[in-house]
Amino acid sequence: MADRRTKERKLVALMVNDLGAESESDAATIEVEAYALSDEELDRTLTGRLDLPYPIDEEVLDRALARVEEPEELSEQGGFTGAPDMSHDPRPEEREG
Repeated sequence: MADRRTKERKLVALMVNDLGAESESDAATIEVEAYALSDEELDRTLTGRLDLPYPIDEEVLDRALARVEEPEELSEQGGFTGAPDMSHDPRPEEREG
């Protein structure tokens, strides 16, 4: 089952794609709006964006969310920053040498 943070990120990705956010501030506004939704509103909005019926089986929602591609700028930790997500690279001192 997808956790709330995953659902929020996927909704933001859908909205950014649908609305064509042209700036970081547009995307940040979308993030704030998505994060402010209650759990039920989040699920209803996601299912609506994905053209799925509500209420929905969690497995069906998980499969649909797995197909939603997130822009690189939407990192899991910091949101839409406009900077590349480098969180997956080890720091120089952490690299095996």
